[in-house]
Amino acid sequence: MIVERTQPWLGTYVSIRVEGLDAVEANSAITAAFEHTAIVHRLMSFHEADSDVTRLNREGTLRAVTVHPSTFAVLQWAQRFASLSHGCFDISVGAELVEWGLLPSPCGSVTSPSGSWRDIELLPKGQVLFHRPLWIDLGGIAKGYAVDKAIECLLERGAEHCVVNAGGDIRVQGNRTELIRLQVESPGTAAVVELTNGSVASSCGWQRKRCIGGKLRGPHLDGADRTTSWTDRFVCVVADHCVVADALTKVVMAQGAQSANLLRQFGATAHVFDPGGGWMHLPAREDAG
Repeated sequence: MIVERTQPWLGTYVSIRVEGLDAVEANSAITAAFEHTAIVHRLMSFHEADSDVTRLNREGTLRAVTVHPSTFAVLQWAQRFASLSHGCFDISVGAELVEWGLLPSPCGSVTSPSGSWRDIELLPKGQVLFHRPLWIDLGGIAKGYAVDKAIECLLERGAEHCVVNAGGDIRVQGNRTELIRLQVESPGTAAVVELTNGSVASSCGWQRKRCIGGKLRGPHLDGADRTTSWTDRFVCVVADHCVVADALTKVVMAQGAQSANLLRQFGATAHVFDPGGGWMHLPAREDAG
């Protein structure tokens, strides 16, 4: 039996499909999975007044802030990606996104222009301290984490095959392959990825790009130099876990072919479309061995 439901969370629509359970079991599993999604939404939203992210942005330089274990886990992932990408992936870019009108101004200290992921200290007992005023944004990784938690919940409840799709961050687990159509917003361009027991995440800057101060700005930044990543580039990353795929799309968006080594570390692949140059696949075949 196939049961599928959709709810609005994480700034998008999240759909969950379950197979291999009866109707009651499937709906119970989906309800539990949505509860995990709702927790991530409440904890890690830049917009919610009482989220962990808002509390950190407001109080993180004043004292060590205790956060939920899920928030702490995402921060650990974020710091790992920041280190491995030499700061290209950096959750402390909230100030730039606010300045460009892509995020609302939060309640908190004025940020330090030189602050970065290195100013975030993860302490024992789920505590977090900022060594400089920062505005962090987990929008580039939390959605993938939520998808993984939902899948884990469904598998624990006996689902034989399940698919979670959070606005294009997708994970498939089960006994068959799913065909995932990529939303490449370029005339005459279509692509499909075959996904079996894995995840795919996509990013592009076309819809939200804008001209600010004579410069083209978009929602994705290279955290190392705080410049806008390619606004016309489409990136799709395939990995085992959705949190990995989600974060790596931002690195590939900024670095292009230079991200091949990092992709390789996670056993991930990327498919990149540039309107002027067509498709590029990473790691390149000659580098994959």
